Amino acid sequence: MAKRLSKALRGKRRWIGIIISKDIASRTQLATELTQILSVLDLSNKPRIMDFNLNQISDGRSTGIIEVKLSDYGAVRDLLNTPKLGVKSVISSYTSSGKIKLVRERLSEIA
Repeated sequence: MAKRLSKALRGKRRWIGIIISKDIASRTQLATELTQILSVLDLSNKPRIMDFNLNQISDGRSTGIIEVKLSDYGAVRDLLNTPKLGVKSVISSYTSSGKIKLVRERLSEIA
């Protein structure tokens, strides 16, 4: 059995809490949309969807959490926060942290 890397040697990551349009009704649709949006960036790793909570916000929008590498964090967050001309954003960034527990707490407050 291979020895596990110490915490200091593991890759650093950030968790981004996202607000998702009511047009997206499944985790698969979210993955497809996220891949399409982030295709313009040259990322070291594809972001991973950690949570997807359907219709958690009162107006029908959903929440979710994605994991990104620290080196990709700035570019991903900027892209999710940049409004496109004439197009309503399907996914937008709400909060982020180095600890997933904090992101979950912050997202639960807006429900």
